[in-house]
Amino acid sequence: MQYRETAIFSDLDGTLFDSDSRISARNLAAIRAYTEAGGLFAIATGRSFPNAVHYMKTYVPTAPSIVFNGSGVYDPQSRQYPVAVTVDHEAVLNVLLWCRENLPDLDVQVYGGETTYYITPPDKATDALVEQLQPCTFATIEQITGEPWFKSLLYGVPEATSALHKYLIDSGLIERVEIVRAITGIPPYYEHIELLPKNANKGTALDACRDLPCYRGRKLLAVGDYWNDYELLEHADLAFCPSNACDGVKAIADRILVSNDEDAIADLIESVIPAL
Repeated sequence: MQYRETAIFSDLDGTLFDSDSRISARNLAAIRAYTEAGGLFAIATGRSFPNAVHYMKTYVPTAPSIVFNGSGVYDPQSRQYPVAVTVDHEAVLNVLLWCRENLPDLDVQVYGGETTYYITPPDKATDALVEQLQPCTFATIEQITGEPWFKSLLYGVPEATSALHKYLIDSGLIERVEIVRAITGIPPYYEHIELLPKNANKGTALDACRDLPCYRGRKLLAVGDYWNDYELLEHADLAFCPSNACDGVKAIADRILVSNDEDAIADLIESVIPAL
């Protein structure tokens, strides 16, 4: 298969990034060779685009990319969102106000279209999470209520996230937002609850990308390692995962690549695509 006939959508953490959250020189060289030969390389991440670029450092994708775990598709060239699905504003606002009253120690983030907001005051915010979210702006709930929100992330100890999850169920808000609960590892003992638009995920965003002019007629290849990549791989024309992926993702991959520490993306570009 020729590069110009394809587009790659790659997850970041655990896939494009190695265990030190870096893009290897080999991956970088392979991506550049791929795009110079006509391939399109995009990212599919839970991060905002500016935050992803902050972490990527050495490479900025030029193709429309999936952000906010599927709530948006951002086009770096036009600096617009050709695909944008916002959360139920009233539902998330109720969650944020309830947390401020009942779980004030949670680290709370809200993702707007242009800016990521840190709702927890600076003196109470977890430094490691603030660093992970750069660039971000500290703001109060009241300061951002007039803006569209793509998603919200709430971090805390398991006891706090369990209490929040119970509130979401008891209040009925679980019917109005998509909820993803996971261990973060930053800090090691924290969990997070992610609030997304109902039925939004990386797979629905990939389907929306098929209608964008630059992707029409191309085979869409997806690479990911974790549960939030499951729908992305499920909806792709061809699905790949690094060998460090979780078992559920491995089960639906068309092919398992080498690990993220062994340049999985370069493996896909240099060895797999030319043989398809």
